[in-house]
Amino acid sequence: MINKQSSQQSVWLTLTVILMGLMMRSPISTIPLMLHQVAATLHVSLAHLAILTTIPLVMFLLISNWAAKTMAVLGLKRALTYAVSVIVIGSLLRCLPFMTTMLVGTVLIGMGVAYLNVLMPALITAYFPLQVGAYTSLYTVMIMLGVAFFNILTAPVVDHFSWQVMMVVLVVIPIFTLVCWLLARRRAHTVSLPVRSGYKDKEVTQAVRRLWTNPRAWALLMTFGGQSVINYVSVAWMPALMTVHLVPPVTIGWLMALYSLIGMPTSLFLPNLVIRLSAKWLNLLILISTGLGLLVAGMLCFQLDGTPQYWAAILLIMGYVTSFFFIFTMTMFVKKTQTAAQTAAVSGMAQAGGYLMAALGPIWYGHAFAKSPAGLGQNIAFMVVVLAMGWAAWYSNRTSDIFSVSKV
Repeated sequence: MINKQSSQQSVWLTLTVILMGLMMRSPISTIPLMLHQVAATLHVSLAHLAILTTIPLVMFLLISNWAAKTMAVLGLKRALTYAVSVIVIGSLLRCLPFMTTMLVGTVLIGMGVAYLNVLMPALITAYFPLQVGAYTSLYTVMIMLGVAFFNILTAPVVDHFSWQVMMVVLVVIPIFTLVCWLLARRRAHTVSLPVRSGYKDKEVTQAVRRLWTNPRAWALLMTFGGQSVINYVSVAWMPALMTVHLVPPVTIGWLMALYSLIGMPTSLFLPNLVIRLSAKWLNLLILISTGLGLLVAGMLCFQLDGTPQYWAAILLIMGYVTSFFFIFTMTMFVKKTQTAAQTAAVSGMAQAGGYLMAALGPIWYGHAFAKSPAGLGQNIAFMVVVLAMGWAAWYSNRTSDIFSVSKV
């Protein structure tokens, strides 16, 4: 009977992880693909409607650091329930053809996803502490699959039906996720592991409160922030840069899809490597990835007009680098902490700071791009970000757990 209950718990929790991964980016990434149709229906300009694409990032920035505090008050189960419920409500509101409901719905979705960004590593710590690599791989791959699937689905649905129908389609996954999680949480029991050496309860509690002064946590913030800056700048400005170099629009679309999809194989193998490799071999992997990032920065200094193969090489390498450091950080949130509360605290702190960097990066790059699209300044800045990100990842890998009282 106990084994049967344990098996049922695992099935429902695994299904929940899959569904949560599918909806963690797709409600956000599909909006830019139908802005023209939404603007026409609501009788507003694209400039006014563009705020729908920036609201989620603002929510990530504002909410991330509060998610751990919310979990401390409500508990992990209740916090996850509220997060998914908020996404469901926001998705339903966006089905209504009014600007107000679109704005409020997008705000709610951004809030819910911001909570999931922080709480998913905590969920893995709580329920799958012995399978961190496998479940981190699972939900990160699902994030990318969700984006790819709904991006492919959006155009035909909007063309043959309407954008409102696509909004209804986007409600389905959150509703299924909520139902699945409600069934899972009734059976879910956290798994406790022996506490690693170097921990004292009182000192750890004080360390959580002083998280923003913890250099080990700052290393993860810098790593997460570095990859966020590169990723958001690439998504926002690489199409414009390729346009300047006369790359055809259709080719740009395929190249950006290539950039997004390269992270999928990385997500499959990397979390288990991060968990299982020794610090020495993981440092070698960090060094190689940092070197590849510097290679891309160098390639951007010698841009070849309209050569798809050249830009494909840049985007493939850049896609690998950003996905490597993203997966590395998400896995380290779990590997370097002992409890779900600690994981949520570190994840929230790193993501709050990281998304602030991500919000500022495209703005600065835009100003530099306006002055000189292929300017040397932004490429030097790219190198600096890559070096800082690589050093922070190396430092995080060589140090002990974030809340350990040991000095190393």
